[in-house]
This record gives sequence, structure tokens and C-alpha cells, in this order.
Amino acid sequence: MKRKESREICFVPDNDYPRFLREHLSTIPTGQIVDIKGQVLVIITAIINYTVGQRKGLGISSKEPLYVVGIDAQNNTVIVGEKTGYLC
Repeated sequence: MKRKESREICFVPDNDYPRFLREHLSTIPTGQIVDIKGQVLVIITAIINYTVGQRKGLGISSKEPLYVVGIDAQNNTVIVGEKTGYLC
């Protein structure tokens, strides 16, 4: 019998990774969400709250649905774009 691959971290039993990081990091820098052209759309509390492929909870209104297409951790930036051409 083949076992399903686990994607959880055993020491974060509730899977609330942002909460875990907030509790264990001394500082969490603010960041920004930008579109694929680099235009700043919104300032955010921390990039740790976002994952590639995420659509809900971005706090951005747009004519077309926007998805997280990349995260630039070095610059504390979340990059969003339309689904077409960016996500599998």
C-alpha cells in the first residue's frame, strides 16, 4: 500500500504557519504586493502570510482574479498576476 506524501510540518500541528513564524521570529518586516509590472498595489504586514498560487485573502480588488505568481523574500514583495501564463 502506497502512503500519501505528508506536506505538514510535525511541530506546527494546526498548520497555521504564519502564526508559528510570528511567534518565533523577533521581527517580521512589512512588505508590499506588486503587479507583474512592479506597480505597488498595497502595503502588507508580512510576506509570510502569502503562498504562490494563492487567490483569496489578498485584499486587492481587480477586474480579473489575481493570484500570487511569485514571492521576492529579499525585497519583502509578493507579486500578483492573472492566472493565464503564470500558474500551471
